[in-house]
This record gives sequence, structure tokens and C-alpha cells, in this order.
Amino acid sequence: MRSRKNTKIIKRTVTYVILILGLIWTVFPLYWMVKSSFTVANEMYVARPKMFQFTATFDHYIDLIQNAGFLTNIKNSLIIAGITTVVGLIISIFASYAMTRLKYPGRKFFSGSVIVSYLLPTAVLFIPMYIFVSNLGLAGSRWAMLIIYPTFVVPYCCYMLRSYFTSIPYALEESALMDGCTRLQTLRYIIIPIALPGIAVVATFAFTMSWNEYLYAMIMTTSQAEMTATVAISSWKYGDIINWGRIMAGCVVASLPVTIIYIIAQSMLVSGKADGSVK
Repeated sequence: MRSRKNTKIIKRTVTYVILILGLIWTVFPLYWMVKSSFTVANEMYVARPKMFQFTATFDHYIDLIQNAGFLTNIKNSLIIAGITTVVGLIISIFASYAMTRLKYPGRKFFSGSVIVSYLLPTAVLFIPMYIFVSNLGLAGSRWAMLIIYPTFVVPYCCYMLRSYFTSIPYALEESALMDGCTRLQTLRYIIIPIALPGIAVVATFAFTMSWNEYLYAMIMTTSQAEMTATVAISSWKYGDIINWGRIMAGCVVASLPVTIIYIIAQSMLVSGKADGSVK
């Protein structure tokens, strides 16, 4: 008995140690980013910066707003990510429903092509995309991303929602159809309310993907007023000179919208609503 008890204690201790180390590994970069954003410039460039002791200042945030014009870049990212998420969800909900519920020739090929298009790397597509938006007269404009971003957001949303729609019992839809509902009414009143947790998850990740995208945004935008937040932050490195204070403050501000989105969507990230609907 004592040996079993000691074994359990050892396993529990090892588990706690691993969890604590993992927590430190995850939280420390965030702490250092926030700390650096409030640290005066002359303390950031010393050979051995102190871990916890620093002189606090808001100069980096003031510089971020007054001199860098970062709020304009945040607004660009919010507009692009928000519209892309809404458009991507609308297209993906209809496409996923068609792939899981309707029977038509080429359904398997269409489903497979969605996955293949999602797996294509952006480094392969950015030259054709640039030529395409240039022909549309949108080169150098932030509105070009509204055409480009759905090309990788929609396949991702379709891939995720398709598996979630498949898990919804078809008996619910059959009952609605027998009661006189059309396909669109069934989708609106039966499928979407049940799939709301999955839609919330997909919307959160779609917004994050659009918000964090860098390669397309860097290539398509040239002026500071058209840049997204990620591109603006990377532009504050001038050769060998790196404005770490402004960069860290910009990273803190840029992480707030995504954090707020996750907090808002947290209450919806609960699965199992369909379980109670068939009891």
C-alpha cells in the first residue's frame, strides 16, 4: 500500500512540475513583452537586463499613437479581419451544408479540392495574387486583402464546419423537412443554432488567421496608412536599428483585439448542444 501511495505522489509531483514548467514557458514571453513595453529605453539595451526591476514609462505607447500612427494600422486590421471573417463564414456555412447534406455529381471531388486549396502555401500563390489584384487596380491598397484573404479562410472554415455539420443528427433535419421547412429554413432554424459552438470556434480562428497574416499584407501594401498592424510592427526595424520599445508596445496593443475575441467567444465554445436535442 505504501509503495502505491508513494508512486502516486511521485507521479502527481512530476505532473505538477511539468505543468508549472510549461506554464512558465508559455507565460514568460508574454510577461517580457509587456514588461519591455513599459521599460525606459536606456534600460532595454543593457547587456544584462533585470528580470523584474525596471523603470516604468508610458513613452512607448505615446510614441506609438502620436508618431507611429498605429491606431490607423489597427483599424485596417480590424476592418480586413472582420469583413473576411463574416464573408468567409457565410460562404463556408452554405458550402459545408452542401457538402454534407446534398447529393450531386462531383461532391467528393469538390470536398477534396477544398482541402487541397487550403494546403497550398502562400509562398506559391503570392505572385499570381499580386498580378490579379494589380489588374483590378488594387495594388498597394488594403482592400486587396479582402479579395485575397478569403482564398485561405474559406477552405479552412469549410474543412472545420464540414466535420461539425456531419456530427449533427440527420433525423432533426428530416423532421423539419417533413413539417414543411425548406432547405434554407432548415439550415437557418435547425443546423445553425445547433452548430453555433462550432461556428464560434471557426469564426475565432478565421479572425485570428486574417489578423496575423503577414506575407500578403506586406506585399500588397506600401504606404504606412494602408498597412495592417503586423506589417506596421515589422516596419519599425531600420537596418541594424530596432525600436524595441515601440515594437513591444505595438505587440501588446495588437494582441488585445484577438484576446477580446477569444474572451467573448469563450461562452460559445461549448460542444454537446446537439446531444440534448435528440433526447
